Amino acid sequence: MVTDSRRQQADALLKNLQQQQGGQLKIFLGAAPGVGKTCAMLNAARERMQQGTAVMVGLVETHGRADTEALLQGFELLPRRQLDYQGQQLTEFDLDAALAARPALLLVDELAHSNIPGSRHKRRYQDIAELLAAGIDVYTTINVQHIASLNDLVLQISGIRVKETVPDQFIDSAQQLVFVDLAPNHLLERLQQGKVYVADYAALAVKQFFQLETLTALREMAMKLVMSHVDAQLKTEQDAKARGSDYLIQDKLLVLISNRRDHEYLIRIGRRVAEKRQMPWVVVWVDTGQMQYQSTQQRLQSAFALARELGAQTDILRGPSTLQTILPYITEHRINAVLVGAGTKRVMQPWRKPLYQQLINSGLPLEVSVYRSGESTQQTRVAAPASGTFGQKAGYAFGAVFTAAASVLALALDQWLQSGNLVLIFVLAVVLCGLKYGARPAIFTALLSFFSFNFFLTEPYFTFNVNKNDDVATLIFMLVIGMTCGPAASRIRQQLLLLKEANRYSELQRDFAQQLTVIHQTDELWTILATQLTQALRCPVHLVSFESEQKLLPALNQPLLALDQAMIDWARRHQQMAGRFSDTLNASQWTALPLVVQAKTIAVIVLQFPTTVQVLRPDDRDLIATLNQQAVSVWQRISLNTELESSKLKAEMEQLRSALLSSVSHDLRSPLAAMMGSAESLQVLDQQLSKEDRNELLSTILLESQRLDRYIQNLLDMTRLGHGTLKLERDWVSVADIIGSAKQRLKRFFPQVEVDYEATPDLPLLYAHAALLEQGLFNILENAAKYSPDGEPVRVWVSQQGKVCRIEIEDSGPGIPEALREKVFDMFYVVADGDSKRHNTGMGLAICRGMIGAHGGSVKATSARVGTGSRFIVELPLPETQAGD
Repeated sequence: MVTDSRRQQADALLKNLQQQQGGQLKIFLGAAPGVGKTCAMLNAARERMQQGTAVMVGLVETHGRADTEALLQGFELLPRRQLDYQGQQLTEFDLDAALAARPALLLVDELAHSNIPGSRHKRRYQDIAELLAAGIDVYTTINVQHIASLNDLVLQISGIRVKETVPDQFIDSAQQLVFVDLAPNHLLERLQQGKVYVADYAALAVKQFFQLETLTALREMAMKLVMSHVDAQLKTEQDAKARGSDYLIQDKLLVLISNRRDHEYLIRIGRRVAEKRQMPWVVVWVDTGQMQYQSTQQRLQSAFALARELGAQTDILRGPSTLQTILPYITEHRINAVLVGAGTKRVMQPWRKPLYQQLINSGLPLEVSVYRSGESTQQTRVAAPASGTFGQKAGYAFGAVFTAAASVLALALDQWLQSGNLVLIFVLAVVLCGLKYGARPAIFTALLSFFSFNFFLTEPYFTFNVNKNDDVATLIFMLVIGMTCGPAASRIRQQLLLLKEANRYSELQRDFAQQLTVIHQTDELWTILATQLTQALRCPVHLVSFESEQKLLPALNQPLLALDQAMIDWARRHQQMAGRFSDTLNASQWTALPLVVQAKTIAVIVLQFPTTVQVLRPDDRDLIATLNQQAVSVWQRISLNTELESSKLKAEMEQLRSALLSSVSHDLRSPLAAMMGSAESLQVLDQQLSKEDRNELLSTILLESQRLDRYIQNLLDMTRLGHGTLKLERDWVSVADIIGSAKQRLKRFFPQVEVDYEATPDLPLLYAHAALLEQGLFNILENAAKYSPDGEPVRVWVSQQGKVCRIEIEDSGPGIPEALREKVFDMFYVVADGDSKRHNTGMGLAICRGMIGAHGGSVKATSARVGTGSRFIVELPLPETQAGD
C-alpha cells in the first residue's frame, strides 16, 4: 500500500514536470462545427495580447464567416506555405516559419487536420507537438468526434466513420481543455442562417452530424470528456501533493487482438476502460507461426500504431497457440482484466470453445470482458484474403496431387501389400500436405484420400460401396488417422517456423555480440551494426554518426537528397522515428531510427526497404531495437575507455608538468645564478679585478649561457616532438659528416673528452634530416661525456648490417642497471640524483629517441663491451636503392 502510494505520487510529479516543460497547450473543444470554438480562441488570444504577450495567428479557417474574419483584425498573420500537389497550388500551415518566428503564443485552428502529402508531418497535431517542444504556447480547436477513442461510439451514433482523429494521449497533455457549448437547436438555427457553412455544404451537413439527436449525443460526449479531463488533473494534483487518502493496488488491463480481424474498435474500447478505471493497459498479439499476408501485416501494424497513439504498451508473444502463450504472460505480469473480441464460430472445428470461454475456464482470477463489433463496424473491416479462412489455395491443389500420387502408388502395390499397409501411403500424403500447407488443406487431403481409397481399393471397385467389414474399419481408421495427423503436422510446422525464426534472430544476435567483443572504435562499431542489419533485414542499411562531424557509414555512392537529410536531422533533434513507415517526412524512401543515450542522439540508422514492403514488421522492429541496444552498450564501453585513457593521459601530463616545473626551477636558476653573480662581480669589482679574474668571470658567463641555450633547445625539441610538429627535411648525407659535426660540437662543451671513431669502409649515404640526426647523436655523446671518467675516451663504431646502419656509442662511466635501461629514455628521468646528476635534466635521451624514431630507427641502451660503462646502439634504416647495392 505504501509502495503503491509512493509510486503514484512519483508518477504525478513526473507528469506535472513534463507539462511544465515546453510550451503550454490550450484546446477549445466543441460538440460540432459552428459552436464558436474559433471565435472563443481568438477572444482568449486577444486578452493575452492586451496583457503584453506576443501573439501570432499561424492558421485560422474562417469558412467564409464574416464575424470570424472580423475577429482576426489586429493579429499578426503568419504567411502560409505554398505546396504543389497533383498539379494544384495548395496552401498549408508553415511549421518552419512558425519555429523561426517563435512567438510567445501561436493560434493554430483545426487540430485534427491532415496535412498535404509532402509536408513534414502527416497530421497537424504533430506540427503542434513540435511547436510545444520548442517552448511555444499554442491555442487550437477540435470537435469531439475527432477524439480517437470515441471513433466507434461516433460511428454508432451518426453512422459515419471519422477518418481524421487525434490520439487521446495528445488531448491529455493539454494544460487546459475549454468546452465551447451551444445548444443543439440554436446550432441548427445558425446552420439554416448560413453562419456555419455556405449553402452547398449546409445541405450535406444536415445529412451527417447536424441532426438534433446526433448533436445532443455529441454534446453529452464532449461534456463527459471535459469532466474526465478535469477529474484527471485534480487526481494528478492530489497525487503530487500526497493527498490521496485511499489507494488500492492498481489493476492492469490486457487487450488481446488478432491479425485476421479489424480489432481497432477493441483498442479504442480498451482506452476508454483504462481511462475510466485509471489503470495501465497493454495490447498483445500472439504469433502462432501462421502465414502472414500483406493485408494482415498492415492491419496488425495499424492496430499497434493506434494502440501506441492512445497510450498503450504493445507486445508480441510467440507460441504454438494463443491460450497456451497468453496464460503465462497474464500470470507473470499480474494482469487481472482481459478484453477480447467475441470471435466467430469455427465451422471446421465446432468442438473448440471460443477464446474468452477458455480464459474464463483457465482458473485464473480474471475479469474477462467480451465485445462484439457492431454491424456498422463490420462494414469497415478490412477483408481477409480468401485463402485466409480455409488456408492456402495452393494447399488444396497440392493435396489433390498428393492424393492422386498416393492412389497410383497404392494401386501399383496392391498385389503385394495388404490394405492396412496401403493406408499408410495415404496418411503420408496427408502428413506432407499438413507440414507444407497447414491444417485445413491436410483435412481436405484426408477426406479426399478417404474417398479415393474407397473408390479404387475396396470391393466393389470403382464404387463408393463397401461390402467387407474389414474394409469399413480400414476406411474409418484411415480417416481418423488422417484427420488427426494432418492438424498435428500443421502444428508441428508452425512450431518449426516459430523456432526457425527465433533461431535466426538468436544467431544474428549471437554473431553480433561476438563481433562486438573486439571492437574498440566507434566507426568500426557503426559499420558492423549497419552490416549486421543489412544481412538481417535484407535491405540497405547505413548509419549516420555525429561524433565530431556528420559521417555516413558505410558511405553511399551518391549523396542523400535534401528530403532525406531533413529526415535525419529531424530524427536526431526529436529522437523519434521519421521517414517511411512514420507520420513525419514519410515522402522519403528511407526510414530513420535514432540511437539515444541519456537524452543524447549519438547516431541515426537509415534503412531503405524495398517498395514491395508496405509495413515495418514488429519482428523486424524488435530485432532492430535489440541490436541497437547492444551497440549502445558497446558505445558506452568505448566512451568510458576513451574517458579513462583521457584521464590517464591528463594524469601523465600533470606528472610531466610537475617534473618540468621542478626541473626548470632548478636547471634554469643554476646557470642564471652563475651568470648573474659573474656579471655583478664585473660591474662592482671592475677596477679591482685582474685580467685573469675578469676573463674567468666572462668565461663563466659564456659557459653558463651556452648551458642555458642547450637546455632551452631541449625544451623546444621536446615540445615539437610532443605536438607532432617536427618536420623532416630529408637529404642525402654521410654518416661520417653527421658524427664529425656532433664531435666538433661536443668539443666546445667538453674539450677534455676524446672521441675514438671507427667505421667500416664504403658506408652508404643516409636519406635523413641532418640537423635532427646530429642533435640526437649529440645528446648521446653529451650524456657519455658527462659520465665518463677523466682521461677515458668515448668510443664510436659505425657499421652496416644488412639494410640497417648501426651506430654504437660507448662510455666508461658507472653504467646503467639493467632494470633502468629502458627508463632512461623517459622524459625527465635521471639515474642518479644529487651531485652525481651533473646538471642532467633527463630530456636528452628522450629527445634522442624521438628524433631517431622520426626517421624510422631505434635506439637502446646496454652494457659496455669491456668493463663498466654504457653502450647506446642506434639503428637507422637504409634506403632501398642503396641497401640492395
